[in-house]
Amino acid sequence: MASLPIKPLDGHGGYLRWKESLLLRAHTLGVAHVLFDARPAAAGEGNEAAAKKLARDDAVCRGHILAALSDRLLPDYARFATAADLWRALERTYDVQVRFDAHDKFRKFSFDESTGEVLLEQLAHAEALGAATGLSDGFVAYGLREKLPWAVSAAVIMRSGPNNNEKGMELVWRSLGRSCRLAWMRNIFGRRREWKIMKRVANLLH
Repeated sequence: MASLPIKPLDGHGGYLRWKESLLLRAHTLGVAHVLFDARPAAAGEGNEAAAKKLARDDAVCRGHILAALSDRLLPDYARFATAADLWRALERTYDVQVRFDAHDKFRKFSFDESTGEVLLEQLAHAEALGAATGLSDGFVAYGLREKLPWAVSAAVIMRSGPNNNEKGMELVWRSLGRSCRLAWMRNIFGRRREWKIMKRVANLLH
């Protein structure tokens, strides 16, 4: 199976897509384990084959990561001897910026209530920002509760409690979903009502 092209990393912009693309490639090649699994102790006589495979997988994974770095970044990271060390070095450089940006965007986020059904897309975006900051599901839900349209926020508060199985973002999603469905139904029935009135007026004019 041919590998999808990966745009070389050249800074924190585009890091998330680059990271996920590299992980997909590593898993496809069967070498992702060298990034996350603890390295075994020195191999004994019976484990020479396993040691050789581990060394090969590490070299392949490290090579693919380096190949996906820009000419500007390559000299800074080529010094790391293993794929895991290289991966951690990139994470400590760029994951921090991603979390900082997400925290700033989550703090400034506000819903645009004029967009109707797109409110659900906005909620998905806000939830993703909250998750990227490392906040728990409960904290994300609490932070968004203050930003939701008033009626939805009130519904979340009313349904919160020990006797409700829906909690956190599940409760927020359910409450906003109900609100959007009600708005859609009001819109549909409102249009039907307008159409009936226009039809009656047209009949009177004939």
